[in-house]
Amino acid sequence: MPMQMLAAIDVGSSEVAMKIYQFSKRTGIEEIEYVRSIVELGADTYNTGVIAYDTVRELCGVLGGFVQKLKEYRISNYVAYAGSAMREAVNRDLVLDQIRIQTGLEVQIIGNAQQRFLVLQSLAGTMVQFERLTQEGVAIVDLSSGSLQVSIYENGALQNSQNLKLGSLRVREILADMEQQTTSFVSVMEDYIGNTLRTFQRLAIKDKKVKHVIVLGEEIATLLNEVNASKNRESFNVSQFEKFYMKLMRSKDEDISKKYNIPYETATVLKPSMIIFKNLVEMLGGEVVWASNVGLCDGILADYLRAKHLFKNKHDFTEDIISMSRQVARHYESDMNHTNNVEALSLAIFDSIKKISGLSPRDRLILQAASILHDCGKYVNMMHGTDNAYYLVLNTEIIGFSEDEKHIIANVIRFNSNGEVPEYSEVASEMSHMSYVRMLKMAAILRLANGMDRSHLQRIQNVRVTVKDAELKIVANTIYDITLEQGMMETRANFFEQIYGLRPVLRQKRRV
Repeated sequence: MPMQMLAAIDVGSSEVAMKIYQFSKRTGIEEIEYVRSIVELGADTYNTGVIAYDTVRELCGVLGGFVQKLKEYRISNYVAYAGSAMREAVNRDLVLDQIRIQTGLEVQIIGNAQQRFLVLQSLAGTMVQFERLTQEGVAIVDLSSGSLQVSIYENGALQNSQNLKLGSLRVREILADMEQQTTSFVSVMEDYIGNTLRTFQRLAIKDKKVKHVIVLGEEIATLLNEVNASKNRESFNVSQFEKFYMKLMRSKDEDISKKYNIPYETATVLKPSMIIFKNLVEMLGGEVVWASNVGLCDGILADYLRAKHLFKNKHDFTEDIISMSRQVARHYESDMNHTNNVEALSLAIFDSIKKISGLSPRDRLILQAASILHDCGKYVNMMHGTDNAYYLVLNTEIIGFSEDEKHIIANVIRFNSNGEVPEYSEVASEMSHMSYVRMLKMAAILRLANGMDRSHLQRIQNVRVTVKDAELKIVANTIYDITLEQGMMETRANFFEQIYGLRPVLRQKRRV
């Protein structure tokens, strides 16, 4: 493979950064340029909800400089993402339009779950201890300027991932006016942060404990790693971390800036960052503290390499997505025996028609998640289960899925109970025509699979699915009476036939 180049651009809440990479299978990956500039979009968004035009002008100036770098390296291949400060700004579309006009760059707004997932992929690919730590139990604290993500692994699988609007810059901006009114601003920050984290502990962490805690974030990780390097170690134990924490809290922002050679604006958000992280280490019972300075730019590269099949990550993130989906289903007290059965039946049908369906391996994962989550709406109300599930999915972060993919999952669930194929107008505000067609194909499959366990008694588990002539033949190897399931198949066949042109037929092969 010849040498390739990629520029990754992160329009963040407190700074704008670009990394340029070159890579090949023979030589590996090399970061050849890293440029960054402080542009505090979050200071505008988190205070007023609007990014001021002066800030837009400053942002476009920085991005214009990035464009010149791209020309110097003759790079046309770039990915540019904007996070929470842009995502939450009321005038985001106007800002993106100005960026396009003034620089020519196409900047995409990335959802929080997708952003954190990219960073996790990069962490797994660059931290040699990652697999061992996930087996032993680890909480990954992705601490950005706008928000906080806590992802917990146990026995190698992702068990929970929650986002809080508790970023360092956001906290600083919310409490800025109080700094001159007190002699102990650190205590004010601790009280504000502690209240939110105690609620998080009560609802999400509960009594969960982990051995390791990893903090992600450019400045805080660089700071911690610098201290570790000076002590010739790769991590902190809890007492070492607490000693460093107390020393930092007693320091003035200007002294921190000079000592660690970081911009003053960055130094002003280090204390809220450290308060947040220390609280989480204590709540989670962490024994060993690690730090990594991977960020969104590195995540963009990791995702690009994965999509192009250029490098393979050792960690199986597909299993993480499925694990998270199961955790959500359990949280809403789904009938897991039923959802596991529907999941298996859905995948059996998907695999039997994959050559004629036009659906991708990614669609298989989306269908799998929809099968796992389809029953969770009954937790809210038994009368409107699929509608409730639709809203729950849209309002639940499932790390690894984009917002567009969440809309597909929600509508696959919503329409799996429909007798008629819905018109595009019913989902036009949520997805493109192409996504609509994909959604219908998956909803038709889930509708069949769900009907095959209408009793929730798993009478049909072992099936053989084949396509012959204009029929989808499903042969169930079971000793049970499946009159109900065959009746459900008959009532649900029209939807499937309209989508695929195949008539589903359920037959029984009795076990001897």
